[in-house]
Amino acid sequence: MFKNQIRNQTGPFEIEVKLRCDNIEFLTRAGLILDLETARHFEDNWLLDTPDQQLGLKASILRVRSAQGTGSMTLKERSAPDAPVTQFKQRVEIETGLNDPESAIEIFERLGYRKWFRYQKYRTVYRARLAQGKSLHVMFDETPLGNFIELEGEEEDIAEAVRMLGVTSADYILESYLALQAEHCRRQGKQLEDMVFLS
Repeated sequence: MFKNQIRNQTGPFEIEVKLRCDNIEFLTRAGLILDLETARHFEDNWLLDTPDQQLGLKASILRVRSAQGTGSMTLKERSAPDAPVTQFKQRVEIETGLNDPESAIEIFERLGYRKWFRYQKYRTVYRARLAQGKSLHVMFDETPLGNFIELEGEEEDIAEAVRMLGVTSADYILESYLALQAEHCRRQGKQLEDMVFLS
């Protein structure tokens, strides 16, 4: 479930880009060799913050994820000002596994945090093999907003993958699912709603 994290002077971070993608055959037709790492599974995600939005004011995200009977806790922050510039999305990311995500949420709530946004998806994780023994992670996400792929790894490996796919920077999606859902709700003239599947 968990991906290897890249480290630099500021700590672990992720480099990624999203693309709209109806199905995974789009990648295999382009010549990417995919090895299945984690089979399709349901993920339920909660973002938490203090009532006065201490994390949001710093553009930080605290997420608790439930998946396959276990889960994870992730803190995402802006990259340091002196971090190398990349054409893709880059953020500091610290993640650890959780045996009981619901109890973790209860602990945070007792410490003064609150759940304020929920999003769901079905995710399948692949390792894409590139030339010269290089590789990157490919996450195929089925969401209430449609299907996406996330390419995550070293910048040059992501660049090689998007070149093979024949996409350009105009196709890149650098926003989070939170931002995509906020824009979706704005276009419909609504306040932000959870990004969840209808029951």
